[in-house]
Amino acid sequence: MVRNLKLLYLIPALVTLAMIIYGVVASSVNTSDNLRDSSEVAHSRRVLVALQETIGCMLDLETGQRGFIITGDEDYLKPYESAVRKLDSPVAALTDLTRGDPSQQHKIGMIQEVVSQRKKSMAHTIEIRRNEGLAAAVADVQRTGGKDQMDRIRQLIDEMRDEEVARIDLSLHKLAENLKRTNLTVTIAGFVAIGSGVTGVLLLLLFLSASGREQQQRLQKEKAEDADRAKSDFLAMMSHEIRTPMNAILGFGELLHDMVETPQQKHFSAAILSSGNSLLSLINDILDLSKIEAGKLDLHPEVVLMEQFAENIETLFSFRAAEKGLHYSIRIDPTVPPMLSFDALRLRQVLVNLVGNAIKFCREGSVTVVLHTEPVTDGDRVMLHIDVADTGIGIPEEQVSEIFRPFYQIDSRQGRQFQGTGLGLSISRRLVEAMDGTIVVESVLGKGSLFRVALPTGVSQQAEERFAAAQVTDGVAVDFDRLKPSKILVADDVPLNRDLIRSYLAGSRHQIIEAEDGEQAVRLCFKHRPDLVLMDIRMPALDGREALAQLRSREETRHIPVIAVTASSLLNSQMELKSTFDGYADKPLNRSKLFAELAKFIAAAEPSPLAPETQEIALPAPMTAGHDWAELCAALDTLHETVWPNLVKLVPAQATMKFSARLTELAADHDCPPLSNHARQLLEAAEMMDFGKASRLLEEFPELIAAIRASHA
Repeated sequence: MVRNLKLLYLIPALVTLAMIIYGVVASSVNTSDNLRDSSEVAHSRRVLVALQETIGCMLDLETGQRGFIITGDEDYLKPYESAVRKLDSPVAALTDLTRGDPSQQHKIGMIQEVVSQRKKSMAHTIEIRRNEGLAAAVADVQRTGGKDQMDRIRQLIDEMRDEEVARIDLSLHKLAENLKRTNLTVTIAGFVAIGSGVTGVLLLLLFLSASGREQQQRLQKEKAEDADRAKSDFLAMMSHEIRTPMNAILGFGELLHDMVETPQQKHFSAAILSSGNSLLSLINDILDLSKIEAGKLDLHPEVVLMEQFAENIETLFSFRAAEKGLHYSIRIDPTVPPMLSFDALRLRQVLVNLVGNAIKFCREGSVTVVLHTEPVTDGDRVMLHIDVADTGIGIPEEQVSEIFRPFYQIDSRQGRQFQGTGLGLSISRRLVEAMDGTIVVESVLGKGSLFRVALPTGVSQQAEERFAAAQVTDGVAVDFDRLKPSKILVADDVPLNRDLIRSYLAGSRHQIIEAEDGEQAVRLCFKHRPDLVLMDIRMPALDGREALAQLRSREETRHIPVIAVTASSLLNSQMELKSTFDGYADKPLNRSKLFAELAKFIAAAEPSPLAPETQEIALPAPMTAGHDWAELCAALDTLHETVWPNLVKLVPAQATMKFSARLTELAADHDCPPLSNHARQLLEAAEMMDFGKASRLLEEFPELIAAIRASHA
């Protein structure tokens, strides 16, 4: 009987052991599959990085060549030559990474062919610019079809990127399925072990089963946490690495657009800004989607002047609609109160997506936006309805329910014809739902679409005139002299970022102090006691957080407002920075964003009787008779006839500084203090990029020559 009892206990023990072995083997197989899929994801990401490096090199080629063609300055060829040297590396990496993939190898071959053609045509154009001048170079650019070549390269890279993204999605899907199977296998093994265990063996098996499940859950949790950390690190890195150069591209592009005068230069600078903003919009879309999926999207309701809100949306798209010959209008129904309370930034983002899509997919006809409200049970709240209607291509009925999915586009042909990521509508729906609203679409193929947004909002009782006077609308010229003259310390390890802020504040009454890292920023704060600090976060030696801690630890610097300026825009990072620093501004910076942040901490300036734009530049001191300056006058006349005409038209910074250096040499050789003073002022204006002052000084140059000649006579 004892023997039979042992056998009875042995059978369920063996069954349990078999199930455990099966579970371990199945888990091992699934884990192996997971590792293989993870390797494929990592491989595809390396391909994406190489693709990004390739297009970045091509853009550097284009930028350097374009700058040289426009200006003739050989310095503009430095990024071009650097890109020529670097371009082969990512292309070779792509060739190696896609080895064994005939489809991608074929695209790489076409990319290499088009890149080779583009490099040859660009080199040929550069030689023409050197030998035959600007007009011939422009004609060669138009003849060789550089835009078509770049478009072809972008198309091929986009196709490769789409294929790798699809592979990543497939691998991630397989990873999820394997995890499900692993969990199911372990669960079944546990239940069988529990059902077959008896007495002491049952207790032991229950213990082992519980331990196994706990370990598996811990492993799954760790994997999920690792994957989430990897995703967050990747997004943070990409955001920072892309936003840092975008800060310089958009910032200096804005300055360049304000400085240039010819239509062609305006066109080129506008293209830089438009392309840069498109790239920034893509980055923001991806980050917003990540925030929404993580459930970490914060809403910030504010009082909004509805007429002003509608005018901003109308102004934003009026030029694009006019270019396509569309009738574009925004109408506010009389039922809409003058002021409502909602998250204006997020609703504006929704309307930018909806109106932008309407204009993009509308070849002719009209795009109309209508705002109206209806009361709800709460007397202080109304339901805001926004209808965006267009006469565009419409949406097939069977695909209407699909357009709000991330990365979805109606079909591949439209995806090629109408460029986009397919994120706009998905983000719009999630934003509206986050604000407790709804968004629906009605569409007829070939006749147009109608998007209806319904959003609960609060009615503001604030005095409209007082509220409107406090608003700063887009498009109003920023004048930093409206703020009290202050000493501002700019801490950033990237020289271009410091140059940009210095250029924004050039010509104002504010004093700029620059620091290259956190340690230097702390030392300069102790030495100069600035009124405000613009602190970058990622810096060598001492980062922004550590520098802030040191400033807060000393009584003499504890009160100084410190604004965090960063290219990292992930939500958890934003929240931490906003709670730690006095202010927060993300890159790319522009004039309006910088002014708005400074205005929070710097008091308004006392009104002066004479605005800076109307103040006269001090004329040179009266000449002293008795100097023999005939030779000096002859040299100045030569400069006036040869160098000065081109300078006074365009006021290029580098050439103006060289011109002032030449004047300084002449003043020293002939002991002419008035000329020395004029050269010094011109050099300071050029170095500070105060082109208005530099232009006025150059215009006074003929008067200065006449004054020197009169003194000699």
